[in-house]
Amino acid sequence: MNPNLRPLCLFLFVLAVVITGATAASAGDSFTGGIICVNAEIKELSPSSVGIDEEFTLAIDLESCGTVAPEDITFEIISIPPDIIVTEDLLTRIAEFSYPSSERHLVYHMRTTPDANPGPHIIKMKLTYANKELETTKYYEVDVRVTGEDAEPRISTITTSPEYIYEGDTVDLTLGIENFGEAIAKSVSVSVDHEFKGIRNSTIGTLGLNGSQTALFKFKADRAGEFKIPVIIEYEDDFGKQSDEYDIAITVLDKKGSLNLASVKVDPVIPYVDDTVELTMRIENSGDRTISSIRVYADHPFKGVKESFIGTLDPNEDGPAVLTFIADEAGEYEIPVTITYIDDFGEEQIETKINIIVLESNSGAGSVVLVLLVLAVIGGLVYYNYRMKRSKDEIIKQLMEGSNSSAKNKEEASNEDEEVENEEK
Repeated sequence: MNPNLRPLCLFLFVLAVVITGATAASAGDSFTGGIICVNAEIKELSPSSVGIDEEFTLAIDLESCGTVAPEDITFEIISIPPDIIVTEDLLTRIAEFSYPSSERHLVYHMRTTPDANPGPHIIKMKLTYANKELETTKYYEVDVRVTGEDAEPRISTITTSPEYIYEGDTVDLTLGIENFGEAIAKSVSVSVDHEFKGIRNSTIGTLGLNGSQTALFKFKADRAGEFKIPVIIEYEDDFGKQSDEYDIAITVLDKKGSLNLASVKVDPVIPYVDDTVELTMRIENSGDRTISSIRVYADHPFKGVKESFIGTLDPNEDGPAVLTFIADEAGEYEIPVTITYIDDFGEEQIETKINIIVLESNSGAGSVVLVLLVLAVIGGLVYYNYRMKRSKDEIIKQLMEGSNSSAKNKEEASNEDEEVENEEK
């Protein structure tokens, strides 16, 4: 070998050894001394507030945090609440990352069910990857907050039958219940805490958004007065069982006022054709309440006045309704009479009928008959008085005779006593 080449060869040999050693050291570091690390990071929950029956997304980043590219990576959702639905597969496998600084972006599309419960919902996840001879496992959780809405069933209408309640009435009470809230009201029941005998509870069921139904009750209004009645509505919404209380007012009146036709007077008593007739009807208030604006209308077929205004009648008070007309046609008439009045709660009316007889023209025969009737009545009264007087005279006579007989007997007894005394002497 050329002596001049020996130093050069020695330099190249040493350089080759140095380079080979550095490469081996690097390779050894890769398989024995390097760091393998993967982390999962929750990047986004959108929207941040999840409603019932609403879609949302969960974004997760897998990032390498070591000096060596990881391999055999698995990310899995291992626990999810029953009221959350996931569209994607719950298990994701990644063979390897290309570089130590690589990362992977995962997006899960989810949805809450229509009957999801408001509140926190925990989703649990697991990350695993190969690390030398062992497997590394990390666990993560994300809190999904499900926001709910309030149902608000309230009383929308109140009706009673009868409309005006009097003491002693049997009442049908109907409450319209409407949902004014933003959630479905389930298992709705209504209770009416009245003070009477009757039905107090009614079950409705489910009320949708802006839905309405009726709750029916029945009771016996056994006393009068103003009553404040609590109404309790129980239901379930997104936040569980709820109970709201409202008040309604019911007025029970005293016994009804009552008008009746107390008497009818016709002047003349038996009118003839072309007579001017004055018809007087006395209207009586036999109830317990004052009645006003009383009018009496008689639908007779003659020319004249058909309506009379009485005005106001207090309890147990009566008033006359006077109608005047010309009886221009003979016959027997059944005249409809309508009594209208106004009490505290509106206009009412009562219908009845009266009978009037109109005779033919006032002829001589008719006059004779009338005179005979009058004479017969007078004769009857005279005979009745005569009989009564005669009866009285006989009674007086008997009394007088009894008195004289008693006096005579006393005198005879006295004489007999005197005779007895004289004989003894």
